[in-house]
Amino acid sequence: MSWWHRLWRQTKLEEQLDKELRFHLEQHAADLIARGCDPTEARRQARLALGGPEQVKEDCRDARGTRWLEDLWQDFRYALRALRKNPGFAAVALCTLALGSGATTVMYSVVDGVLLKPLPYPEPDRLVRLQERTEQATRFGNLWAFAYPNFVDCRREVRSLTLAAWRYGGGTVSDPGDAEYVEAREISSDLFSVLGVTLARGRAFLPDEDRQGGAPVAIIGQGLWQRRYAASPAAVGSRLVFDGKPYTVVGIAPAGFRLAGETMDVLTPIGQDTDTIMQNRKAHPGIQVTARLKPGVTLAQAQAELALIGRHLAEQYPASNAGRSFLAEPLRPEVGDVRSTLWLLLGAVGLVLLIACVNIASLLLARAVSRQRELAMRVALGASRSRVARQCLTESAVLALSGGLLGVLLAAIGLRPFVVFWPGSLPRAEEVQLDWHALLFALGVSLISGLL
Repeated sequence: MSWWHRLWRQTKLEEQLDKELRFHLEQHAADLIARGCDPTEARRQARLALGGPEQVKEDCRDARGTRWLEDLWQDFRYALRALRKNPGFAAVALCTLALGSGATTVMYSVVDGVLLKPLPYPEPDRLVRLQERTEQATRFGNLWAFAYPNFVDCRREVRSLTLAAWRYGGGTVSDPGDAEYVEAREISSDLFSVLGVTLARGRAFLPDEDRQGGAPVAIIGQGLWQRRYAASPAAVGSRLVFDGKPYTVVGIAPAGFRLAGETMDVLTPIGQDTDTIMQNRKAHPGIQVTARLKPGVTLAQAQAELALIGRHLAEQYPASNAGRSFLAEPLRPEVGDVRSTLWLLLGAVGLVLLIACVNIASLLLARAVSRQRELAMRVALGASRSRVARQCLTESAVLALSGGLLGVLLAAIGLRPFVVFWPGSLPRAEEVQLDWHALLFALGVSLISGLL
C-alpha cells in the first residue's frame, strides 16, 4: 500500500490493527489453554507476552511512515482547542499579527505592482530602451531623446535589434461627435510588433503609410472607441477628424494598452509628421525609441553594434553627431521618484511586523508560566524535548497563520484605498493588486512570524 493510501485509509488500518492484535492475543491464549492452563491465567499470560496493546499499536503506527503527519494533525487540533480556551489571549494576538502582516502585505503588493512586476508585454526581458549619449554633459545631462533622422538611420543599419519609435502629442477630435481634446501619440509602423501587442480590431500601420505622403490613417484607443463609436466594430474603416485633418481608422488598440504608463486615444504614423524639426538632425523632439533583441542576440552584442553605427554617423554628419553615440539599456517601467519612498515604507512596515512578533512572544512567555504543569506532565508521560518543542511551534504556526489570514483580509480591504489616497499619482497603479505573489508573500511572512 502506498504512503498516500496509508494516510487516507487510516480508519480502516486502525480497525485491521485491532483485529490483528485480538487474533494474536486469542491465538496465544488458546495455545496455553490447550496445554492445560486455566483460561483466566492463559489470557493474562497472553497479554503479558504480547506487551501493552497501546505500545504495540504505537510501534505499528511508526512503521507506516505517516506518523509525523498524524502527530502534526493532532498538534494542530490541540492548538485550536488551546486558542479556543483562551479567547482573550487569542483575540489580542490575532489582532496584533493581523495589523502587522496586513500592513506588510499591502506594502509588498504596491512594491510588487509598481517596481517588481515586469512590463505587460511578451518576453519583456528582451525589450530595450535606446537613447542618444553625448561625450560632454550639458545642464540637462548627457542622455537625450533621439533625433528622428538618427532613428531612421539606426533602424536601417542595425541587425541585432528591431526598432520602433513614438512621440508624445495631443490634439482635438472634432468628428464624429463634439470637439474634444485627447491624448495622442505619433508612432512608427512597427511599434506594436516590437512590443508584441495584438490590436483588438483592425491592423497596425503599414510601412508605406509611415512616411510623408502616406495615406492618412489612425489607430484609436479603447476609450475613444467606446465614447465616440459605442464600441461598434464598424469603427474600423470609418472617418476621424483629428486636428482638422481627416483620417481613416484602421485599428483599435487593446484594452489597457499604455506607453510609458499612460493611455492615449489617437495614434498616427510618426513618419507623416511634416514639422521641419523632424528632419533636423540637431533637434531632439522627444523621440522615444524602443527595441527588441532578436533571437540569440545579447544586450552587449547590440550595444557594440550601436556603438559602431554611432561612429559611422559621427563621421558622416560631424556637425550634428560628433561625440554622439547610442545607448541601449533594459526597458524598465517609468516610476519617477517613488522607488525610494516605496522601499522605505516597506522597511517601516517590516519593523512594525517585527514589533508585533516581539509583543506576541512576550504574551506567549507569560502564558507559558501557566502551562508549566501541563508541559511537565507531557515530559513525565514520555514526550521528548523535541516533541514538546514541536507542539509549541505548531501552536505558534497556527497563531501566525490565523493572524496572516486576517491580515490578508485587511490587506484586501485596505489596498485600493491606499492606492487611491496616495499623494499625487502613483505610477502603474493599475498593476497593484492582491495576486498570488502577494498571497505567497503573506504565507511566508506568517510562517516566519510564527518561528520568530
